[in-house]
Amino acid sequence: MKTFLFFVLLLAFAPMGYSQTLTSRIVDGQTGEAVPFATIVTGVNKGTISNEEGYFSLEAGGLDSGNVRISCMGYETLDIPAASLGENEILRLNPAAIRLNEVRIGERIPDADEIIRKVIENIPINYSLDERNYTFFYRESDYMNWEQLDLEVEKDSELGKEQLEKAREELNALGRYITDSNPVSFFDFNGVYRDLKDTSLIWVDRATELVDAKNDFTMDKLQERAQKIVLSHLDTTQTYKVKTGIITVEDSISMSDEMRQSDDGDSISIKSLNRRISDVLALAGFENENRLGDFLNADLYQYELLKPTYFNGYYVYAVQFSPRKRKARFGGTLYIDATSFAVLKTDYQYAKGRTGQSVNLKLLLGVKYIENMDRGTMIFQADDTGKYHPYYIQKEYGNYVYLHRSLKFIENSASRKKVLFDFLLEGGVREKESILIRPSIPLDTQASEGDILVQKLDSYQPTIWQDTEIIAPLEEMKNFKIVND
Repeated sequence: MKTFLFFVLLLAFAPMGYSQTLTSRIVDGQTGEAVPFATIVTGVNKGTISNEEGYFSLEAGGLDSGNVRISCMGYETLDIPAASLGENEILRLNPAAIRLNEVRIGERIPDADEIIRKVIENIPINYSLDERNYTFFYRESDYMNWEQLDLEVEKDSELGKEQLEKAREELNALGRYITDSNPVSFFDFNGVYRDLKDTSLIWVDRATELVDAKNDFTMDKLQERAQKIVLSHLDTTQTYKVKTGIITVEDSISMSDEMRQSDDGDSISIKSLNRRISDVLALAGFENENRLGDFLNADLYQYELLKPTYFNGYYVYAVQFSPRKRKARFGGTLYIDATSFAVLKTDYQYAKGRTGQSVNLKLLLGVKYIENMDRGTMIFQADDTGKYHPYYIQKEYGNYVYLHRSLKFIENSASRKKVLFDFLLEGGVREKESILIRPSIPLDTQASEGDILVQKLDSYQPTIWQDTEIIAPLEEMKNFKIVND
């Protein structure tokens, strides 16, 4: 069960230099709507991708001479002289016309099952399955939406009337503030990743985090804040045992302990960052138990051939997949090159009526959890040897959470005074991971180890990533700003 705590990450220094960043937008030539996930190639193993709003950014000083090539599934490829690419330019892609007689095997159009078999047969030919080295740019976006938050000090608590009312007033104010906030955070880091099959190494260049500390509303943080309010109305010279039911949460806690705790954690282990990259790349693996490998498993999924499409000068089969067996949870579309049978792109999401892990102990323990969103996109691109590699992977997942917990604060003294506190939380958490990947030479420096620091920002600062191929930020990230009281 994936945690949805906001992660705190590494320090880096903004690079020096004055290279101009060019931002353009790709739209449909007929409708004018944004074209997401178009690949922008600026040189050998160089380029970026358009975000969900159609925007992409390039460093003018890093463009090779010649053309910038823009390709997207279902559109004609667009070549633009690098020297002519301007700032805030609107680039229009025209939908491609498909001629069915050019996407056949021999004299007939293959069926969906035959296409999937061909994909599996050609995996060793089409993909590099040995040691792999990538440069990467990773972004994580976290969203919280707490629909209900009830914080209550119960009447039976051994507090004076004035203290009781004051505590209730502060807790109610906290609850209203949190449910109105809908907090969001963003974390970026880049570097080099080396996949050695049995293990992996990572070198991290720099990382940044956009998060408002006062709006860090994970469940643990929420309970800490509410607990601090309760403790502030108790005897500050005493310590307290905290229990939920018959379970002891804390043996000895006091207000002074709470005040000493810092919410300004500023480091994360390299091992944790390595695991994030490994987990995202594993989605595009062809082995059993990996996401893409499962989509190609005919025992789990059934297939239907849709209307073919077009990508970067090649005809492409569109094969829809849906669950054949109960353990298969996803539905989506595989886009497969009609000549090489390489998977070029995959879109997926939970199939109708399917969800992920769920726990419902609402009546017994006051806990309910449902993974109700898991969707994503994987895009592959061939290198100069003809081998395909992951180019862009995005995964978005979310869950519903219900937590009802009663806490009892018991004074560690002869009087053993008690304060009863009720905590009810209900809402949703959503997390999106995106990674831009390009083949690279092996690490020429020592892999990062231990912990690294994060550069914390109060607003998005594009100059930090100049001279780096990144995923262009969405408007919500560009508009993020911490307002100091």
